[in-house]
Amino acid sequence: MNKCMHCGVNILDHTEVCPLCRCVVEDGGNGDTLENYPDIRLKARKLELAGRIVLFLSIVLGTLAVVINCTHPSGVWWSVIVVGGLADMMLILFFIIENKHAGYRSKTLLLVACTAAYMVLIDYVFGFTHWSLDYAIPAALLVIDVMIVIVMFVNMRNWQSYLLFQIFMILLSGICVLCSLTGIIRHPLMSYTAFGLSCAMFLAAFIIGGRRARNELKRRFHVM
Repeated sequence: MNKCMHCGVNILDHTEVCPLCRCVVEDGGNGDTLENYPDIRLKARKLELAGRIVLFLSIVLGTLAVVINCTHPSGVWWSVIVVGGLADMMLILFFIIENKHAGYRSKTLLLVACTAAYMVLIDYVFGFTHWSLDYAIPAALLVIDVMIVIVMFVNMRNWQSYLLFQIFMILLSGICVLCSLTGIIRHPLMSYTAFGLSCAMFLAAFIIGGRRARNELKRRFHVM
């Protein structure tokens, strides 16, 4: 067990510098007289172990679903939906484990992207009637727009930090509008609604926010 002479703590994990003061540590023997410093990687190792267990169970469940679907055909490849849902869950789980310091915005975007892809997969398995593109994805964008407004009111001190997120939502909803113009989306009402709401939210924040909004955009886009 190593010991930091500057902080007066024992360090359980193997390191040559103290995590608190960054001083070089020394061999502290059994460390009975000093307070122990907890293993800072213990929680990470537990999360990784849990992730591997969930991965194993997901592979077993996915394989079982495919086997049952193949041996008892029903005309619908429902096992694809099961495997796709498990894959989405594992992608989100491992992103959270490997990116512990990632902000909630990146996690939200990943969740929305995985959910949208999963909706398209379900639509495709059942004959691809375009309901996922016409309604599910635009509805998800509308929900995110409403969530942004709520979070901006909750976090009033730092509301301007959500301007970049609003611009990103305009781009996403704009893609839906382009898809409706090209015929990929057959019922464009919700796509236009999502695009209009995203633009209105950004315009309201920019006008009402005044100098704080302009300074935030200058800082984000490095405009002098």
